[in-house]
Amino acid sequence: MQNRHRMGCGCHQTRQSRWIEPSVLLMLLDSSKHGYELMNLMPELGFIDEPADPGVIYRTLRHLEEFGFVISEWDTSGTGPAKRRYTITEAGKEQLKLWAETLQQRQHAISEFLKKVDSFLANKD
Repeated sequence: MQNRHRMGCGCHQTRQSRWIEPSVLLMLLDSSKHGYELMNLMPELGFIDEPADPGVIYRTLRHLEEFGFVISEWDTSGTGPAKRRYTITEAGKEQLKLWAETLQQRQHAISEFLKKVDSFLANKD
């Protein structure tokens, strides 16, 4: 089976970029965070198994800030260099609601797809 995965469509591989935007918005709901915190918290959501790629996280944060979904400010507290702290905006909360609606629709479509696959495979036995 593993050989099939290596040579097949790659459907077993995680594609971080698909989940980064809604995941970042969700993680910012409870409190503002640094990019590094977001990167390390990403596996807790279950879409990926390891910390997110820093380049993907920071590109997504810049995109979200450009569209007004997050704002950032320099955090100079603590030791070490200043870090940007990101906070979700009202527009970001609305964007997250849209993501949730889309994901609910996809969840339904995936459930229907899996039912059809199960039904087809059960009839083939």
